[in-house]
Amino acid sequence: MILQKSTQLIKLSQYKSNLQKDAKNLQGFQSRQQQIEQAVAETIPLVQSLRAFRQKGITNFHLTQKAEILLTFIANVEAEFKKNPEWIIPNENFNNKKNFTSRIEQLQNSLREQLNQSWWLYRSQKMPSTNNEILNVLDKVSAFKPTVQRIRSLDWHIQESNSIPESSEDFERVDRLIEELKQCWDGLNSDEVPEAVLCFLKEAANEGATLGLLTPEVKDWLAKHDLIDSLRIRLT
Repeated sequence: MILQKSTQLIKLSQYKSNLQKDAKNLQGFQSRQQQIEQAVAETIPLVQSLRAFRQKGITNFHLTQKAEILLTFIANVEAEFKKNPEWIIPNENFNNKKNFTSRIEQLQNSLREQLNQSWWLYRSQKMPSTNNEILNVLDKVSAFKPTVQRIRSLDWHIQESNSIPESSEDFERVDRLIEELKQCWDGLNSDEVPEAVLCFLKEAANEGATLGLLTPEVKDWLAKHDLIDSLRIRLT
């Protein structure tokens, strides 16, 4: 009888020990699951952006080697986990200085930095010149005021579009703003402004107007509208 009860007690003790171990392991598995889910959630938008850039023909990313290293690391983690699921719990295996989360963050930061640089370059290359000094001059002419205000509004919205595109629709939205900005700038025209004056102002706003464009007609118009002192002559 005593031997039987002792055997039952040992079994119960082992069962309790196993339950405690399983409970501890469960917490560890849940913690690792949260780490992995968070890493996936933070990576998905960047992957979507990368696809959008590639669809746009912008593929100057040098992440293949880093991605292969990460994939190899993940494959090794998966192999170790299949051999022994508890392997993933200890910090020295999964959460050391070269851990899963750290490598994911490195890849994310690298990808995010390159996407930001490419996005800034993309906008810069497509943007027309909008010289603020010249816009200030044109803003003093009533015929130009609405267009100048629209140019400034469009320019502000484009510059504020710092979020990396995650789809072709995001690209198209900014492309439309830039195209409208170009049309507004090219459309700076008015019956109140002679063609020679308009040509002079547009040239001055971009690469700079030559003295040959500063005809007596242009100079008289500028003087009439008190704009002479708003312009500067520079050597190139």
